[in-house]
Amino acid sequence: MHLLAKYGARILALMIIAAVASAALARYAPGAESDTRELDPRLGAETVAALRAQAEAQHNLAAFFLTYFRGLLHLELGFSESQNAPVKELIAERASTTFRELVLALAGGLSAGIGLAILAARFRRAYLYDAGCAVLAGVLLSVPAALLAYVCLAVGGSSTLVLLLVLTPRIFLFSRNILAQAYGATHVQMARARGVPELRILVAHVLRPVSGSMLAVAAAAVSIGIGAAIPIEAICDTAGLGRLAWQAALARDLPLLVNLMILVALATTFAMALAEFLASHEAES
Repeated sequence: MHLLAKYGARILALMIIAAVASAALARYAPGAESDTRELDPRLGAETVAALRAQAEAQHNLAAFFLTYFRGLLHLELGFSESQNAPVKELIAERASTTFRELVLALAGGLSAGIGLAILAARFRRAYLYDAGCAVLAGVLLSVPAALLAYVCLAVGGSSTLVLLLVLTPRIFLFSRNILAQAYGATHVQMARARGVPELRILVAHVLRPVSGSMLAVAAAAVSIGIGAAIPIEAICDTAGLGRLAWQAALARDLPLLVNLMILVALATTFAMALAEFLASHEAES
């Protein structure tokens, strides 16, 4: 119970920090006072005055958060002026796209990353294979996610493929070190000397003891994927939460931006808390 309270308090604190920080950055960014809608010659003086009054009300962060949290008590997330729709509906429409993208990329990244890591850890004397995988992973790690998204968009790739390329090298490097240590354990060498089949050694003597660490790797990959989805979806023009967050930031749409940042902070901190819990639980056992 104490541990749950600790992680819960941390997640709540980080959500509040993310909300306040995103709103402050949008409010005090250069050009935040301007509204491109005022340039429309079809608008009258009264309409322009109403737009300015509305913008001024949103720019008062204390009043904005007072209204926001009051509405949150009634499960109201506010209204997006830039999208001309309730924030709740926008998130509900886009969440499935981003969720499906993350699930597919995570499944592919775990399969490819752990599969390559198992081979590298099992055949540690295959230096050429190990070095080749390490170099390829290093190259992919050094390329920004936005540049990968642009290249994939140019060749007709999807945002899921980009996210897969972002996650796989990280999963491979984390998993290779864990599995190499597990394969080097004494009981694994003894099992192999007694003629135990390699598949059974892999499942019972390698993967099972490090299952907590591997789950922690998966949780960390979720956190990385959530952060990478924003620039990837924006560049690949994928109708998900990432592109919605990008559009909200460009439009200084505080109700939409704050809700999306809280959602991202919630998912990221929960994943990291789960990774930390699993790693500490395995260390204790």
